[in-house]
Amino acid sequence: MMAEAISLYGGKITTIELDEKVAEQAKKNFERAGVKDQIQVKIGDARTIITDMNEEFDLIFQDVGDKTLYDAMFDDYVRLLKPGGILLAEDALFPVFDFHFEYSYLADMRGSLDAFNKRVANCLSFESTLLPIGDGLMVAVKK
Repeated sequence: MMAEAISLYGGKITTIELDEKVAEQAKKNFERAGVKDQIQVKIGDARTIITDMNEEFDLIFQDVGDKTLYDAMFDDYVRLLKPGGILLAEDALFPVFDFHFEYSYLADMRGSLDAFNKRVANCLSFESTLLPIGDGLMVAVKK
């Protein structure tokens, strides 16, 4: 687990959860695993929380159900990552297969992910690659 590994170096994890019940369960899980002191749980809308953050991070791991947030929060990722910091974006190729039914939100997510992937690839602040593993993983290192 990441929290166990970073505890050896005095690191901290900040996680953001929109749903208060899910956040409370996560806190219980962290306590049971003995890593609660390494993890700060923030509850609320990630867009608002990240916009107000000023600390720098070594790693940002993005994995959220609403994939339209990836592109919407990109500028904050650039701002918050330290030089040499890593951006990991899970499901960067989602959906990996073509949907032929009326779920317009899937088209919105696909368009947003495409825009996000292109922004990362073309951003002069990053060296990046898109790994076609599972639903895709964007890996970017800040210069």
